[in-house]
Amino acid sequence: MENITVYTVESSDVRILHTGDTHLGSRQYHSDVRRQDFFNSFAQVIQDAIENKMDAVVHSGDLFDNRNPTIEDLIETIAILTPLKNAGIPFLGIVGNHEGKQNTQWLDIFEKMGLAKRLGSTPVIVEGSRSQIRFYGIDNLSGPRLAAFDFSGFDADLKCGGDGKKIYNVLTLHQLLEPILPGQPLSSDDFTSSIPIQFDAVLLGDNHKYECIKHNGAWLTYPGSTERCSAAEAEPRAYNILTFDGTEVSITRRTIPTREFVTIPIVSDENGEIQIDDIYLKIDSYSEKINGAVVFVELSGIKKTLIPISEIEEYVKNKGAVVARVGDKRDLEKDDSDKTKQIVFRDPDEVVTQELRRLNLTEAGFLLDSVIRDMDTSKTNVTDVSETRLKEFLANHEFKDEFKRDSIYNDIEDSIEDEDNIEDAAEGSAEIDSEVVAETIAVIEQIHHASEMQEVPLPPKEEAGESDLNEETDEIEAEDVSPMAEPTAKTPAKKEKEQNRPRQYTLGDMFGSEGEE
Repeated sequence: MENITVYTVESSDVRILHTGDTHLGSRQYHSDVRRQDFFNSFAQVIQDAIENKMDAVVHSGDLFDNRNPTIEDLIETIAILTPLKNAGIPFLGIVGNHEGKQNTQWLDIFEKMGLAKRLGSTPVIVEGSRSQIRFYGIDNLSGPRLAAFDFSGFDADLKCGGDGKKIYNVLTLHQLLEPILPGQPLSSDDFTSSIPIQFDAVLLGDNHKYECIKHNGAWLTYPGSTERCSAAEAEPRAYNILTFDGTEVSITRRTIPTREFVTIPIVSDENGEIQIDDIYLKIDSYSEKINGAVVFVELSGIKKTLIPISEIEEYVKNKGAVVARVGDKRDLEKDDSDKTKQIVFRDPDEVVTQELRRLNLTEAGFLLDSVIRDMDTSKTNVTDVSETRLKEFLANHEFKDEFKRDSIYNDIEDSIEDEDNIEDAAEGSAEIDSEVVAETIAVIEQIHHASEMQEVPLPPKEEAGESDLNEETDEIEAEDVSPMAEPTAKTPAKKEKEQNRPRQYTLGDMFGSEGEE
């Protein structure tokens, strides 16, 4: 049992509190009050675990709302977890998609502080008098990362003691999965069938609504988020309690108090008329619910009247609302409720690929894109790695044919007579400009970022082509392409001749559209 952590409890029935999707640090609706609500809900869960003497707490991912929590977020999280540690209750967790970093995770830091234990392919054991529960975990994985994931670290023949006791195996994942969530691209079987261990329960995170089913002999369950992350999450927030009694596994659910979300529907009449006084009267009828709540005023019907949104929000706040939002969902024409609206979701990777094609990048441009997409390259090293790769590319690349681009090559040919000088001029001017590299990286990163938002803005050609990338080189005219040329006084004729000369070439030319000036 070397390197295996074992927590021994005295109780015959082992009870585990399962929570997840706490999203600490979220400033929902840009509200500091809502940020504190997320911490308060998590603190309530931990307090319940201590008061009810749970044997362990399992967190199924997205402890934090993003991968860069503030110092204040970290301090408050440590303050919440410390009493749990003092009570001798282990906090076991995995990394979700919101908080995942490329290398060291926040859970790793908490583990070094003795506040948490990160689950993986080696089990963490909680052992009672009649049963032994072995907890495994896999951090959030996208489809491509799942295909490359190494499951060989899970050992079915691992000797962990527990002689004469009922052995339970529990897997923790942060994924949206079939069959508990129909229609998802991944299934729980994609994970469990790849691991040579028969699991009794799969504790899930990422879905913010409570779900629980039995599949292939194992419980699959989402506890839901501990706070409402959107107005659509109407169900009470809760967490799960799993009881292992030596014969079977049972799951119960306990709700936790959270701030109320109040929706005030207001519908215009059949002519689209709606008076501001009528809106205020409708809001007044909700006065008892508004105080201390997050309030949404939803306007629907036909849109023929202008409504002062900011005034309504201020009116609601003055009645004690913590957050006030007005959603104007009125239509300019009559609403045809029977008409089915089609929504098409585009694959982000496909969108990125299409937009990169429209940029018409050269081989060097695609080299930069590969560096940016490389998961093993940290964001802080992208520029340095790109510069190194491009230097290698330029040192080994044949430029003789690379610059034969219609008007560009013709201009060079007019001024340089022999082919050897064409090659020397191109190579001599194709030096790495760190600003050009950074600017090109920014263009590609903009496309990747926009695809995550499901909307990929197409940059104007002058932003993605030669004009911006070569702005600096446009201001510097070549004195002479011949290495033997002697400096001479600049006569008017000389200046006119210089103006007609082609500019020298930098890396920016390699990223421009074919044939563009």
